[in-house]
Amino acid sequence: MSIKNLFLSAVVLISTSYCVEAQSAHCGNVEAQKKLLAQHPELQKSIAQLEESMNNIDLTKLEKNHRGDYIIPLVYHVLHNYGSENITDAQIYSDVKHLNDNYNKKNADTSAVIPIFKPLITNVGFEFRLANKDPEGNCTNGIDRIHTYKTYFANDQSKLNQWNRSHYLNIWVAHTLENPTAAAYAIKPPTAQFLFYYDGIMAWNSYIGSIGTSSPNNSKTITHEVGHCMNLDHPWGGTNNPEVACGDDGVLDTPQTEGHDDCNNLYDSTCNAPVIENVQNYMDYSYCTHMFTHGQRDRMIAALTSPIAQRNSLYSAQGLAFAGVDGPKQDCAPKADFNVNRQFTCKGTSINFTNKSYNDTTMTASLWDFTADGTPATSTTIATASASFATVGWKNITLQATSNAGTGTTVKNNYIYVADPIGKVVTGQINSFEDETAFNTNWANFNYYHNNYKWEHYAWGGYSGTKCIRYHAFDDRVFPQNTVGSAKGDIDELITEAYDLTGLSVNNAYLNFLLAGATRASINADMDDSLVIQYSINCGASWVNLVKLSKTGIINNGTIAAEFNPSFATAV
Repeated sequence: MSIKNLFLSAVVLISTSYCVEAQSAHCGNVEAQKKLLAQHPELQKSIAQLEESMNNIDLTKLEKNHRGDYIIPLVYHVLHNYGSENITDAQIYSDVKHLNDNYNKKNADTSAVIPIFKPLITNVGFEFRLANKDPEGNCTNGIDRIHTYKTYFANDQSKLNQWNRSHYLNIWVAHTLENPTAAAYAIKPPTAQFLFYYDGIMAWNSYIGSIGTSSPNNSKTITHEVGHCMNLDHPWGGTNNPEVACGDDGVLDTPQTEGHDDCNNLYDSTCNAPVIENVQNYMDYSYCTHMFTHGQRDRMIAALTSPIAQRNSLYSAQGLAFAGVDGPKQDCAPKADFNVNRQFTCKGTSINFTNKSYNDTTMTASLWDFTADGTPATSTTIATASASFATVGWKNITLQATSNAGTGTTVKNNYIYVADPIGKVVTGQINSFEDETAFNTNWANFNYYHNNYKWEHYAWGGYSGTKCIRYHAFDDRVFPQNTVGSAKGDIDELITEAYDLTGLSVNNAYLNFLLAGATRASINADMDDSLVIQYSINCGASWVNLVKLSKTGIINNGTIAAEFNPSFATAV
């Protein structure tokens, strides 16, 4: 059997597998709060005390409610890997519009509320505005785009780049959530008071606004979650399980209910017949929700005007000036960004770049710099560009994006790796990785998210020598840095130089390697890392899986608490 000359192998470390999105989901508020309390049992008593104090609302002390009295600055952090989860500005703008309509009784579907509850439809009086200034005082459209693997199975660890919660209500948008049944979740003020780094809303991109990846049916999800941020419970109480047991949310004009998962009976009176339940309340799960009640308005205003979790700073004059929402919206210079169809190629093979600049909707000019050995070396095409490279090694790519409001520039260093398509003869070759320079020069090591979890040359443990390569995933950060950005979900690739297998038959061509691994997971099911070996015969245009190892296939040194150091004795 003859094998084509170019044979590249890739070693891919994947910390988890992606799942198929469900068709519908609910709020994950209660599960999120229970998880945090389990992690911080020392806070349970303090949080319970705050809950009790916030539940005792003195209606005589509430401020008068007029539209415009309570302006709340917003920032949407879009966590993405340049896929459909990198939702458009327009989709976010539609979400803000729905928030303002729903909180000010401007939503047209109030006409669908059944007659008994029409007198209770309230104008909460919250006005939501996207921030005009970021925490450093720079111009922003209130949308912060973050390229991160934490967009997959997002959880509290994905709440990256939180803006000061005293001046912004933070909303994170992700590809998928760790809780597959949740559309979004948020923690209430008493919990957020002590766990400020988790304050804000985490949402599945399919539940933001009513266009793009979302739909009108999903457009009220953030309305619901803001309710939690302002101390509202589900109408049946503090669980995520409707239609189980009758309960109450502590609001006088929302009748006791067991909650609803559909709209089949808008006149349901299961709990206290003949009292009709408020199926169409935004805090229910019925998906035909159109209203808040006057009591819910009072409870939210009490939360917003309270110092608990710094909610009263959001609408303060100082807070509004800090976020820049006390004046007209400004045009911002673009934040230059781009991605590529693949970051690995061979000499002379063209790859495609796409302009992903943001912070301004209309780009008027672009200048691409592909370095001196690029063909072309520069380009002025705006939306897309293509280039090939004449020499081997890492390439720095620069994009300058221009709009009517100014210019932004980004440089992605060591972004593209160009390989030599002429393979090495490998008959009888053994690589003990003693030559660190050769490894760093000839192997393409992709740490896509520029974090501490990556492949590296390791000089203190080997098999036939004293060195090896290892994947480092041990998180040695301390609090509060370790509250975000763990290794879970990370993907890194290590690509060998090309090998010439011409002349080898299928019977005498094989790849063999020794492996040593350990985990901190005490339960095998919790260990979900994977080691995938792939090969390519077309310069990385496509890859074929050779083998995938997981669980005990890569963990042959058991469970240890400290950082694992591979050695001759631990290899198998």
